[in-house]
Amino acid sequence: MTIKEQKQALLQLLTSDDLAELQVKSNYNFNIFQALKLQNNEVKHSNFLGWLLTPFESHHLMDSFLKELLKIALRNNTDLVNILLKDLTDAKITLEKTTNDGRRMDIFIDCPRNKLVCVIENKVWSGEGCNQLEDYKKYVLNHDKYKDYEYKYFLFLTPHKYSPCEDYKGYIRINYGDILKAINNLMKQCGCLLDDDIKIFIEHYIKMVERNIMGETDKEIVDLCRKIYRENKSAIDLIIENNNYKADILSLMEEIIKKRTDLQEITIESNGIIALPSNLNNLNQLKYGEWTNDNIVQIHFINFAQGHKDACVEILVAPPKNMDDNEKRKNLLKKIEEKTGLKFRGKDWNYTEPFNILTYEDCLNYENEQEIKAHIERKMEELKIKYIDALRTALNEL
Repeated sequence: MTIKEQKQALLQLLTSDDLAELQVKSNYNFNIFQALKLQNNEVKHSNFLGWLLTPFESHHLMDSFLKELLKIALRNNTDLVNILLKDLTDAKITLEKTTNDGRRMDIFIDCPRNKLVCVIENKVWSGEGCNQLEDYKKYVLNHDKYKDYEYKYFLFLTPHKYSPCEDYKGYIRINYGDILKAINNLMKQCGCLLDDDIKIFIEHYIKMVERNIMGETDKEIVDLCRKIYRENKSAIDLIIENNNYKADILSLMEEIIKKRTDLQEITIESNGIIALPSNLNNLNQLKYGEWTNDNIVQIHFINFAQGHKDACVEILVAPPKNMDDNEKRKNLLKKIEEKTGLKFRGKDWNYTEPFNILTYEDCLNYENEQEIKAHIERKMEELKIKYIDALRTALNEL
């Protein structure tokens, strides 16, 4: 297209009635969880579920949600008959319950009168940490308090669908579709008894999970988006072609990182920058991993993880080249978690929760490159304390 044709295509898109209608439809439905940017936060999901599970809470639903959830999780277990006949209002719900070795279980349910204990490990977009699930199970099975408990259940909650017969280290797999099913069953039975504000709060949660976790979008909005793209394909493709956001941010990050004195072993890759803290006294002892420079551990900057638009940072630990080094690697993971307070996820390759350096929205809000650089430099100072200094201490103490 000529420049004149390009401008004409962009003008047609900007003045499109369909585009104006899409803006109205997509912004109309206010959602408290999305407004507060809680949709991908595991802790906030656990807080909400913990609130619903707690019998004597402001929802006044008593043990109804707990029973609905157990109906789904234990649908193939004959124990369910006895459990549903019990009064489970003695349930004590603990979030982030600490085990003997300092690990934290997302949701812990203890019904002492009914001799029932249940662990729920909640993973929104992350994987299991190193031996995490086995450790939680051992804690319950070996704890004196729970030895005489008749009912002991371990649930692994993820967004993903699963095979009903799939076993995962003794855990029962449930997904967020199951959570919505339990909540919807609850709303059918008790919705008319709820206060309006509680009902609206629960409905907002349902809509947020459907859209952000289950990937369900209003069909009318999807059809409208397709129509706009068909009618304005050249303009939209032109916008995408000229929005080289990731490459621009990578270039800025490279410039900033190379000037820092708290990092070394800096390697630039196509999707990010990898480095280690400077002033390590045992760098050669870390070279037993299946990774760049053989390093078992790296800090990965600007990793646009899992297709996200946000530039973030993670600590990654690779598998060892030699299986004999597995025990050494486990000690490494434990030491880093202890010093940084971060939790690892993943199985063969372990990585911490992403630390956001720059969101896509941040980038759009700044007027020029200097403002973006200033933002990144502020974040790097936060990162120095949270990741770099703490990781250096952990590695030097190995």
